[in-house]
Amino acid sequence: MKYKYVIPACLLALGLSLPVSAENKIKNVFVVNDLTVEVEMKEPLTEEELHPANFFSPDYKPDFTFNEGVEATGLPIPQKSDGFHYNIYRIPVNGLDPEPIYQISYKGQKPKTFRAYEGKEQTDRYRDRYGSYF
Repeated sequence: MKYKYVIPACLLALGLSLPVSAENKIKNVFVVNDLTVEVEMKEPLTEEELHPANFFSPDYKPDFTFNEGVEATGLPIPQKSDGFHYNIYRIPVNGLDPEPIYQISYKGQKPKTFRAYEGKEQTDRYRDRYGSYF
């Protein structure tokens, strides 16, 4: 297999990249509360994606985009691993309502859908995911 690096090298020489399947992707989305969305990524986000200076740059374009007028109000915040879930980030948002079906996309990829729930139902769903100690 001495040719396995030839195609990627040729693509790079032409200014092209590997197919999207080689990129990082959202694995799961979960609503923590009406101001926070949690995403589990296939791979960790880069230091550059998490650097605070980027958020305040006039040229900043968020890596995560939403529908229904929802916007990220800050950078993704890495969460500690619980031994089962890795590459988890919390994204602060400007607000979620229980009615719409929301979508989140990472760098323009196919969006994942999610939904917020009212009060106790949202709390119960969060407990179901993480346990009764919350």
